Amino acid sequence: MGPEFLSIKEVAVIFSVNEVTIRRAIKLGYIVAIRLGIGKKSPYRVSRRSIDLIHDSLMKELAKKAKG
Repeated sequence: MGPEFLSIKEVAVIFSVNEVTIRRAIKLGYIVAIRLGIGKKSPYRVSRRSIDLIHDSLMKELAKKAKG
């Protein structure tokens, strides 16, 4: 299955987007993430459950659009 928490780089690979896109999604509240320290340079971690929910909702949305 994999680790319970993922780095921004790992999430970017899952969604085939740039890391900046993931950071922007976190800042806008689309992806929930936690910081592993204090300060702007502390790395983020995203829960795998959160990513699975986003993926499932995207797939449902695409299926709706495909049906017309």
